[in-house]
Amino acid sequence: MTDLSTALRIPAAQYIRMSTEHQRYSLDNQVGAIGEYAEARGFAIVQTYADAGKSGLSLKGRAGLQKLLADVVTGQRNYSAILVLDVSRWGRFQDTDQAAHYEFICRDAGVHIHYCGEPFENDGSMVASIVKNLKRVMAAEYSRELSSKICRAHLQQARLGFKQGGPTPYGISRLSVSQDGTPRRLLEPGDRKGLDSDRVVFTPGPPDELKIVRRIFRMFLAQKRSVANIARTLNDEKVPSRDGALWSWERVRGVLRNELLIGDYVYNRTNHKMKKPPIHNPPSLWLRMRVMEPIVSPKTFARVQREFRLRRVYTLKRAEMIKSLRRLFRERKRLSEDIINECPYTPSSHAYWVHFGSLLKAYEAVGFRCPPTGQPAKYYSNDELLRGVRRLHATFGYVTTALINNDPNLPGDKVFKRRFGSIVEAYGLAGFPTTMRQSISEAQKRAAARRSLPKRSV
Repeated sequence: MTDLSTALRIPAAQYIRMSTEHQRYSLDNQVGAIGEYAEARGFAIVQTYADAGKSGLSLKGRAGLQKLLADVVTGQRNYSAILVLDVSRWGRFQDTDQAAHYEFICRDAGVHIHYCGEPFENDGSMVASIVKNLKRVMAAEYSRELSSKICRAHLQQARLGFKQGGPTPYGISRLSVSQDGTPRRLLEPGDRKGLDSDRVVFTPGPPDELKIVRRIFRMFLAQKRSVANIARTLNDEKVPSRDGALWSWERVRGVLRNELLIGDYVYNRTNHKMKKPPIHNPPSLWLRMRVMEPIVSPKTFARVQREFRLRRVYTLKRAEMIKSLRRLFRERKRLSEDIINECPYTPSSHAYWVHFGSLLKAYEAVGFRCPPTGQPAKYYSNDELLRGVRRLHATFGYVTTALINNDPNLPGDKVFKRRFGSIVEAYGLAGFPTTMRQSISEAQKRAAARRSLPKRSV
């Protein structure tokens, strides 16, 4: 009887998500509550999608929800319902239409969503729709209020000289201290403080790194070397960077512009609340605190910054510049300002701009034809991106990130993720949930028709 009753249950998937806010939202607690709901309502959990320690503000980084939507859209599933603890576990999207859109994708594919811990039935009635939308607004507002509180706390801690996230610059180390300021231990890359009550402060880095920092300043000022030349010299001498990667124009420039080297911690340069793209704050909002003794003389540091403001250009041989840029083009198949600046063996993009008059002319010198509308992330409209996805689907019968990245007329998949939240979301906006489901349905119909044909006698 038990096996029979289990077989008669409705197959369902459960989606569980936990950020770091409350223990009552732990994954185990969610599984327990969903299990009770499933037992009472006649569901059998056949698959679990989980996002542990993930914010509900966006789809980005939530591999569990992305996989769920992909399985629903493509028909690669063996369930007809999705069980979620409550509306906030589905997401705290700041645009409530985004949460509704993902639910619609599932419902349109024949998969109904049940909110197990909510006091309403998700049955499409007027009352359920009103309460559900109100819950979504409340979930979004909760995240906004929490973000404001966290931001104020970070600003207060920064005023006290405590490190507030972000990478640790070359030549600087982190020191864990107790609440009363007693030093505990130096933190190695990847280490975390031992107690929540502890704080992290900046301190001068290892002696070998400090030696390289001072040498970089000497090469830039006394020897009049370019940033790219300094990077090449360090790489030729196999001087290790902190993470073992090659020195690049950006890395050397980061050392020369780092105010921590004169003891000043500058915080709140950018604002990226609520998982939004970073926005540069005006200097009036910056916090600048003296947190340690200078590693480099303030006068020396000021001279370097004056050189950068004057946009000093060094004598470079045009043939060598073209040779290194052509090598980079062969390796990366495309060129951009960021690609050039990150390369350890090419001059900076500014140097190419000065010597050739523009980056486009430098591109032409090595045979790279830049798309006429500009940089991918800036010039592709949403319609152009979606038309490109539809074109790939019409050509190949399917779309993958590999096809997108290899298409010369489309930007990389990262642009789609930034613009739409995820590749799955872009597929949905391109109209694939219906199209793909219909194609699967047609394939199933053809297979059924073949099975119904009379078999030939042998």
